[in-house]
Amino acid sequence: MSKFSFRLDPVLGHRERVEHERAGDHARALADQLAAQRMHDEILEKRDMLRLRLVREHAVFDAETLRATYTHLDYLDRALVASQQRVDACAAETDRARLRLVDAAKDRKVLDTLKERRREAFQLDAALADQRELDDQNARSFERAHPFEGLPS
Repeated sequence: MSKFSFRLDPVLGHRERVEHERAGDHARALADQLAAQRMHDEILEKRDMLRLRLVREHAVFDAETLRATYTHLDYLDRALVASQQRVDACAAETDRARLRLVDAAKDRKVLDTLKERRREAFQLDAALADQRELDDQNARSFERAHPFEGLPS
């Protein structure tokens, strides 16, 4: 029996490599998004802590400390806007990378399905060929065992 050979195996290998690369790109984009989100959360926490401290200790602060605190809060508010923009940009890039990964997976899956169907067709053809061979062997064996049974008298 001959061995199954899929002629598009090189293409399938290429598509698997592309899918693997896209999975890496998606993982990097997701890591960037998570890092940006952590940075945003840290800035948000600093701002909220400073606001709470300002509310609690407002009466004890001198004018210069109050001015510096309000200036720093303004800075943190601007940093929050910038960090949210970074988070949004990273999320958009992660979505694009995910879509590219899904497309690569679909491309690979198409060839996987084709390969599987061709393998099934090959196995069916091989089974039919084996059956024909067995039928021929049985017919020859029967003819040898009963040489004159099928002839008219």
